[in-house]
Amino acid sequence: MPTTLTFVATGPCVPPSDNDTANFVVNGHCLVDCGWNAAINMGRCGHSPADVDYIFITHCHQDHYMGLAGMLFYRQMRWPDMPPVKVVGPAADIERVVELARAYLQADRFSWMQTSPEVIALTPGEEMQIQEFSIKTAPTQHDIQGLAYRFTDNTTGKGVGFSGDTGYLPALAEHFRGVDVLVYEATNGLDDPEVTPETAHSGARQSAWIACEAQAGRLYLVHVHNPPQQPTEILAAVREIFPETYWPHPGQLLTV
Repeated sequence: MPTTLTFVATGPCVPPSDNDTANFVVNGHCLVDCGWNAAINMGRCGHSPADVDYIFITHCHQDHYMGLAGMLFYRQMRWPDMPPVKVVGPAADIERVVELARAYLQADRFSWMQTSPEVIALTPGEEMQIQEFSIKTAPTQHDIQGLAYRFTDNTTGKGVGFSGDTGYLPALAEHFRGVDVLVYEATNGLDDPEVTPETAHSGARQSAWIACEAQAGRLYLVHVHNPPQQPTEILAAVREIFPETYWPHPGQLLTV
C-alpha cells in the first residue's frame, strides 16, 4: 500500500468556520495533533476515528489537543469494546493533558465512559517503532516542550515530517533531511520574525529555508494566522526559495 497523508485541517489556533487547527492522518491510522473537532472532521475526510491506533501530539497548547476529549468520547460511544488508543506526546505535559481529558469526560463517574488511553511520553530526540513506521523526534523552538515528528514508512521508504509549532530553528533541517513531504507551520505569513530564544513561530519564507536546506521533496504550509497577504501572494514569494511549495486545503488526500 502507498504512504498516504490526509490534511484533516490546516488552520491556525483560532480557525475559521470552514477549517480547524492543523491536524493530519497518516496511513489512515495515525492522527497527528487533535484540533477542536478532529473526530467529526475525520469523518468528513472519509476516515473513521475507529481506525486511529495512535494520536501524536506535537505540543500541549490547547489548539493542538482541544479535540482529544471529543475523540475519546466518540470512540467510547460508538465502539466501547475497542482497544484503547495510544496517545504520544511531549513528556513534560502529555500525561497531564490526557488525565484532564478523562476528567472532563467524568470517566471516574460514568461506568460507560471508562476510557483509559495508553500514554507514551517522549522526550525530544527519542525514537519509536509502530507497525509500519519508524518515528524520530526532535526539539522545536516554542514556549513549551514540543516534538517535531519524522515518520518513515518501512514498507515504501517514504518520509513525512511535521514541524508542529516552532520558531525558525535551522537544526530542524537535518532532522527532516530527505523527507518526501514536509508539513511546516507558517504562522507569520510573509513576516520573518527575528530569531531569538523567545521566538515561537515561523514565517513562510523561514519554513522554505528549512525545506530547501533539508532537500525535502515537497513543502506544505499550514497554521497560517490570517496574515494580510493572500495564499497566492505567499506561495509566489515562497516558491522563489523552494519551488515545490503548496497550500493544502482541508480534506486533501495526498499519496506520498
